[in-house]
Amino acid sequence: MDIHPTSVISKQAKIGKGVSVGPYAIIDGDVCIGDNVYIGPLVYVTGNTIISDNVYIGKGSVIGTPPQDRNYKKENSKVKIGKGTIIREYATIHRATGEGNSTIIGQNCYVMSYSHIAHNCNIGNDVTIANYSGISGYVEIKDNAVISGYVGIHQFVKIGQFTMIGGFSKLVKDVPPYLLVNGNPPKVTGINVIGLRRAGFTPEQKERIYDVFKLLNNRKITLK
Repeated sequence: MDIHPTSVISKQAKIGKGVSVGPYAIIDGDVCIGDNVYIGPLVYVTGNTIISDNVYIGKGSVIGTPPQDRNYKKENSKVKIGKGTIIREYATIHRATGEGNSTIIGQNCYVMSYSHIAHNCNIGNDVTIANYSGISGYVEIKDNAVISGYVGIHQFVKIGQFTMIGGFSKLVKDVPPYLLVNGNPPKVTGINVIGLRRAGFTPEQKERIYDVFKLLNNRKITLK
């Protein structure tokens, strides 16, 4: 391990092999850190936070602090971060409200600088959250979604897989999978064709998705 002498690490913390902890970082409480994790300078990790192998946490990030929620009563809750996820500078991730609940970040996610992920969020695998995005409590983001910069997502909203949300968008309703969404108020502008192609979707699969998209946007029939 490469532990800087100015860092402060709780005796209760469990630290894996090959972990690097930068200057003035603080690891507090019953934190569990996997192998080959990088924790940058001035990072603060606390609470019952579980960080899997090969995670990168950039300078000044704060992970596992109590939720910004009036309903929180100091119950025992967690943050869980999956393997290979990258969290860049000054991002904040809060633990959940509710005894035994967790805020979950999946595997191979990319959380960019100054983003905020609030309590009880469930972020899937391979999700990208760009700079300054604010993800409110209880939001669910499915695998391979892309949240562009300065996006605001209201509580309890669900974002479908392979959906891309354009920068500065404000989301207050659920978004189906595979779509491009942009604006304030947000509008669906089409299918995430580039994302689907990069993910290896076949022409037949993309055609079926487009057929469903046309059906959902048929103004002659109700959504039901």
